[in-house]
Amino acid sequence: MELFERHQVLTGENECTIVLYLHPFSTEFASELGQEGKQQDLKDSARSYVQTRLPNIKNATIKVVSGLLLVSSFSFAKGEVEVSAHEADFNMTYLYFGNTSSYIRQIDRTNGNLNLVSPSFFDLNSDGSLKLTTQVNATFVNEMHARGIKVVPFLSNHWDRNVGRAALANREQLSTQIANAIIQYNLDGIQVDIENVTEVDQTNYTDLVRLLREKLPADKEVSVAVAANPYGWNKGWHGSYNYKELAKYSSYLMIMAYDESFQGSPEGPVASIDFVEGSIKYALGEEVPPEKIVLGVPFYGRYWKQGESYGGYGISNSRVNEIKSKYKHTITYDENTQSPKLTFEIKSTDPTITIAGRTLTTGKYNVWFEDSRSIKTKVDLVHKYNLKGTGSWSLGQEDPAIWDNYKTWMLTHSSTTPDGNYSTGGGDTTSTTQTTYIVRAGDTLSGIAKANGITVDQLKQYNSLTTDVIYIGQLLFVTPNQENMAISIPNTVLPTNHEQIIGRLTLKENTPLVKRQANGSFITYKTLKSGETINVYGALGNRYDVGGGYYIKQSSDMALHIGRLLIKDREILYKPDGSFHRYLKKGEALRVYSYDDQKYQVGGGYYVKPTRNVSFYEGFIKPKANLTLYNPNGKVHRTIRQDEFIRVYGIDQDRFYVGGGYYILIDRSKMTFIRH
Repeated sequence: MELFERHQVLTGENECTIVLYLHPFSTEFASELGQEGKQQDLKDSARSYVQTRLPNIKNATIKVVSGLLLVSSFSFAKGEVEVSAHEADFNMTYLYFGNTSSYIRQIDRTNGNLNLVSPSFFDLNSDGSLKLTTQVNATFVNEMHARGIKVVPFLSNHWDRNVGRAALANREQLSTQIANAIIQYNLDGIQVDIENVTEVDQTNYTDLVRLLREKLPADKEVSVAVAANPYGWNKGWHGSYNYKELAKYSSYLMIMAYDESFQGSPEGPVASIDFVEGSIKYALGEEVPPEKIVLGVPFYGRYWKQGESYGGYGISNSRVNEIKSKYKHTITYDENTQSPKLTFEIKSTDPTITIAGRTLTTGKYNVWFEDSRSIKTKVDLVHKYNLKGTGSWSLGQEDPAIWDNYKTWMLTHSSTTPDGNYSTGGGDTTSTTQTTYIVRAGDTLSGIAKANGITVDQLKQYNSLTTDVIYIGQLLFVTPNQENMAISIPNTVLPTNHEQIIGRLTLKENTPLVKRQANGSFITYKTLKSGETINVYGALGNRYDVGGGYYIKQSSDMALHIGRLLIKDREILYKPDGSFHRYLKKGEALRVYSYDDQKYQVGGGYYVKPTRNVSFYEGFIKPKANLTLYNPNGKVHRTIRQDEFIRVYGIDQDRFYVGGGYYILIDRSKMTFIRH
């Protein structure tokens, strides 16, 4: 277990402060700080943490916090601590746009950063048999081998579901054809890149990979390009990949961690840091060994014209440089997504530019793309999770400048990322607002609130304070964030006596269960294990009330669901940006995390609209004795037997609503309520 649970970087004018939060289970360390040597141990650990996790920071003040107490404060200068770093020595790329001669030129300008290339040699015929493309070239293979670079072509159905399914149905013959071609052309293996088949094809997909592994010599690679799946979907395209089983037969899985935003989607990055990291976590959660995970990095971006409803057209990072040289522009870097954004304008007097066959007309455009900083941030995740290495789509689209530092990024976790200029073209830079305050002698809540432009009530809300008492050294939040804001219980009818649960909390990691003391403080009672599901009765500040005076602090590693959504007929599942994701089938049941008049939130920002095709229910009643069912007018309708299970659609005061306005009076001695 790490000493520090998390960190926060606070920047002001000409200064940087890093707040490190001691892990709740490390509080005994804080209590021993008066002992000889403990302070130095803490400082060494803190400096090592910063140098490893925040390699770009050269000088800062480190503040170590335990709970709300400031434990220690000291300076940091880069280079004070030697950090042993994970090294990654695998970097592959796809070859798709070009020909043999252009590919060789593109590879040579990478300065030795590649050890495997994946050209578009293998396509599929409509009957699922192997089709060799015109790009197959013995000279190219020999040139690569002379450079010490392996050649592993990718097998593609080019998103054609019918062709993909034909290939999987024909997997016995296809695998033999592929194995023979690899030997014939002196290739180094095969990467399977069959996309847009579904969960019904999962078994056949895995079996194709198994057959390839059996028919190829052990020194030949078998790998699979898999869809990024940060939200854990098991239907549709994502459902075709059984990560765990594919990893058994593969040299590695190449996670295509891009196209988070796409043509036709609302504006946004192609690969935000949360999207990428979530994709890694999913793979690890499916028991894929980290040394069998290759992280896919995009060498392209997408652009949207301001004022137009449709956009997201692809653009290579190299063409972004051309735009910067031709047009007045501003570049900003979004810290939340770790992605750069270019805004530029084409005037009637400006030269024209054509991108992928589209000539851009006059107007303003926004381009989300990748640069050295954003790519380096993704490479850092390779080290954080000890992955095999990186892959990229596709060579020739990148800004060649990244190759100057790429090997350094791969071999160490403490190299410096080029800062770049994120306010060119006359754009304004944005300063970061102070978000915390350390209480000093003489401070009052009213004085701190006034100095930070907030009210006392807001200050108390941000810090879950129930009185006006503060103490020297206390860390106060002066802006709202997920860590300090009170939990908003989803839109559901709360029982007045809090004897009925309002939801069930699923834990994704080991979590402290704390008990509230008479003085309002909390102590750790025990540790709940990852995977446990806990009933929730309400909320106190940023803690879930789980009954009996016990609480669990909210974090991103848990999910509160309040019911299920039953699909009665085909209905659309929408992405967080409002675009179509897939059709839900009749009979599916989805967990619901919150809802309002406009949508049911079903996880990861995805939602379903309330229509007659869906029905929300909160749980079931299991009778312990015969129960009376009342009609909407309050008259007895019938008797419910003990062997019946009754679905509950709403809870209000003293009654469970079971559909159509019918209800059952709540009597806990006669029933058990099972919350979904």
